[in-house]
Amino acid sequence: MVSICEMRLCVLMTLVFAADYGRAGKDGKSVGSPGRQTPVPVTHLEVVAGEPVYLPCDISTSDANDQVLLVLWYREDLGTPIYSVDGRDRDFSLAERWSDENVFANRAYFMPEKQPAELGVDHIRESDQAVYRCRVDFKKAQTRNSQVNLTVIVPPQKIVITNESGAQLESVVGPFPEGASFTLRCDVFGAKPLPTVTWFRNDVVVSNVSVALPSAGTTHVRSELRITGLGRRDVHSELTCQATNNPKTAPLASTLHVDMNFGPLDVKILGANQPLSAGRRYDLLCQSSGSRPPASITWWRNGQRLEGAKKTTSNDGNTTTSTLSFVPRKEDDGKYLSCRAENKMMSADRLEDKWKLEIHYTPEAKIILGTSLNPDSIREGTDVYFDCVINAHPPVYKVEWKHNGKVLNINIQAGIIIANQSLVLQGVSRSTAGNYTCVGYNTEGDGESNAFYLNVMYTPTCKPNQTRIYGVAKQEQAQITCQVDANPSDIQFRWSFNNSADSVDVAQAHISRSGTSSVVSYTPMTELDYGTLLCYASNRIGTQRVPCVFHIIAAGRPDQVHNCTLSNISMTSFSIRCSEGFNGGLPQSFLLEVRESHSQEIKSNLSAPIPRFSVTNLEAGAQYQAALFSFNTKGRSEPVILQAATLRLPEKQLTAEKDNHRSGLRFTPMMSVLIGIVSALLIVGLVVIIVVRLQCTQNDDRRKRHKNAAVTAGSTEHRGSTSGPTLSDKGGGSPISKHDSSAGECDSDEKNPDIIPQPVDADETADYVRKRQHISTIETSPSRSLLHQAGNSGGGGGGGGGYIGYCTLRNGMPLHELAAQSKMHAAPPQMIGAYAPCTLPRQPQQWQYGPVSHLPPGVYPVPYRGPHPQQRPRPQPRQPPIPMQPLAATEEEPSPDTPLMLNKRESTV
Repeated sequence: MVSICEMRLCVLMTLVFAADYGRAGKDGKSVGSPGRQTPVPVTHLEVVAGEPVYLPCDISTSDANDQVLLVLWYREDLGTPIYSVDGRDRDFSLAERWSDENVFANRAYFMPEKQPAELGVDHIRESDQAVYRCRVDFKKAQTRNSQVNLTVIVPPQKIVITNESGAQLESVVGPFPEGASFTLRCDVFGAKPLPTVTWFRNDVVVSNVSVALPSAGTTHVRSELRITGLGRRDVHSELTCQATNNPKTAPLASTLHVDMNFGPLDVKILGANQPLSAGRRYDLLCQSSGSRPPASITWWRNGQRLEGAKKTTSNDGNTTTSTLSFVPRKEDDGKYLSCRAENKMMSADRLEDKWKLEIHYTPEAKIILGTSLNPDSIREGTDVYFDCVINAHPPVYKVEWKHNGKVLNINIQAGIIIANQSLVLQGVSRSTAGNYTCVGYNTEGDGESNAFYLNVMYTPTCKPNQTRIYGVAKQEQAQITCQVDANPSDIQFRWSFNNSADSVDVAQAHISRSGTSSVVSYTPMTELDYGTLLCYASNRIGTQRVPCVFHIIAAGRPDQVHNCTLSNISMTSFSIRCSEGFNGGLPQSFLLEVRESHSQEIKSNLSAPIPRFSVTNLEAGAQYQAALFSFNTKGRSEPVILQAATLRLPEKQLTAEKDNHRSGLRFTPMMSVLIGIVSALLIVGLVVIIVVRLQCTQNDDRRKRHKNAAVTAGSTEHRGSTSGPTLSDKGGGSPISKHDSSAGECDSDEKNPDIIPQPVDADETADYVRKRQHISTIETSPSRSLLHQAGNSGGGGGGGGGYIGYCTLRNGMPLHELAAQSKMHAAPPQMIGAYAPCTLPRQPQQWQYGPVSHLPPGVYPVPYRGPHPQQRPRPQPRQPPIPMQPLAATEEEPSPDTPLMLNKRESTV
């Protein structure tokens, strides 16, 4: 505390001394002794407020032994020092510094190292403007004084631009229409000295006149600017008010942008005046430019506004584009589509561009029936014509007619005539009925009319692919279905039965009707109930001209399958495929039994609706016997026997053979000798075989001559009896004749080794003939008189050998062969009827255990070891009551004039 007091005391003494000294030289502008006047140098400084300033003070001395003891800074308007540097009791570089808190405070700092030394002051304030004096006391030299006149410049602080009404403007002035005029005022505040105010228009000086106006104890400067005759070029122009009062700082400026409103200069629909297609979507563009703000664009169709347009504006805002998604209609053809552009900020008239629409559309066709025709009364044979009315733009270049979707072409022979837009159909039929359309073509496409259904009415006719033959047993009820095609379908049915003796209508109680089908329940009670059923249908157009014919025959077992083949044979399976035989008048199925050939053990038992079988899970390299049956509700047929063998397993010697092949075959002398010996033995054996063969041939010739002589003797002995053809036309002997065992070894070589011949006697022959007569006796002989004529022409006891009838429905043989067989073996005459017992054509006759056509003469196959269907005893034939007509074997439409006639109605089923 003592040192601080002492320092303050010294400072106070110094200030007092300085004050006295300054007072002595204040008036004379000099300091020093009273006898001499020394002028004080003055330095003028200008500084912008806020910037630092450096006040110079020369402290240098010419005497090297001299030194500065004290430096004092005064402000002339104040009587005391404001800053001091005291180095009297220390080195000057360590001098003590002091600053008045009310003046510079800590903003001042002394820099003695400068030449001259300087008092730096930071952040000069407007209040720091004054005259400052620096006093330097040396140790030896005289005290030195210098002055600094400091001027503080205050730049403009604020610019305010207002319009005529006094509203302050920030950045935009306007908007103004074209030709408008306005006045702006620019006021500048806070500048010292007063600034110069200048107006710029797009960087070009247009005014620099300003006046000083007092305001709240201060003075500000105002400058006004008048703008007249605004045009489009003035939009976005810049008006700048700039104020400055010194060259050291940047001028203070405020800029306004001129905003203006303009009406649209033009409007145009892009891509107009071209045809449009109805139903297609188009993006129509309307463009307008020159409007500010952007124009409002609207779309109109004949005065009706269209909504949904989208607007876009260019980057400069000068061009506006409106996009309308437009789907023209056929009704828009000839209407006006317009685009209007207007600036809603202005009262100027709107601009409009119009487009007269030309709409192209696909043809619209309409089919019309001839005015003189009634669509509900068109019958077969009527002439029909249509007209096609078409509305199209552009006009059609082609017209087509379609029937049920297929194009019709001119066909005069078929009665189809096409002329211009008319269609003529001559003599329509049921096939002509259907949907008719007409199609018009132009450049836009094709247009098809609605379908017109031509309803052609006709009398009923039989539907094809119906079951025409029904196999029915006595006292068995059969459902006979008759299906017809008719228009209108409101039809009535009538059934009649024809057995050539008379024609009887079927009672309505046995007839049922469903739509265009009729079902009759028919039960044959006697043989006379087998015949022909005729189905008649009628509607309001007429009655069926040709009835539907159904033949009722006695049902029986089906025939054998035929044309059987083996395929896909492997080590464990094989497949069998056969062709169906006659089904006996009833639905049939098929049965396959596979037995092992040696043990007769059943390996597989399969059934199928068609004769197609695949047998699996068999043993490799085994022999099998396959028996195929066809069966229905009346029984099953005789079997067809097939021999089949599966493949053997592959040999295990393949690897060894492969190794031998790789090693190669080498001939040695010993192998050559062995080959020669084997060749010699083969040649000798061949010579022996040839010699034996020649001897056998000679013996065969002698045996044939002996046999011919025996035959000649037998013919002479039986010359008085009736002769006929043998049972087999191609074989050399009867299949039931005794086997000639005297043929010897050479004859046995020509026999089939798989067939074991067995001799038969006369009793077996008679039994065979009786079996062959177990046949269906529905006969197709032309007439009864023909039968009697055939019997009389035979001239013998058998009688019927002269008439050749059809084969039977059962396992019978042709009658002439059966008669010849009876003659050959002298069968009893009562076994053969007075007329041929034949019926509908059937499959070629088979041996009861399978086909026999492949067997050599004089032999027959071994009977099948499996179970056989039971044979029923054949009833005694009787005289047919009426002659019957043969049935046609084709599927052609039968005629009621030629019904199926039955001579004999006996069934052995």
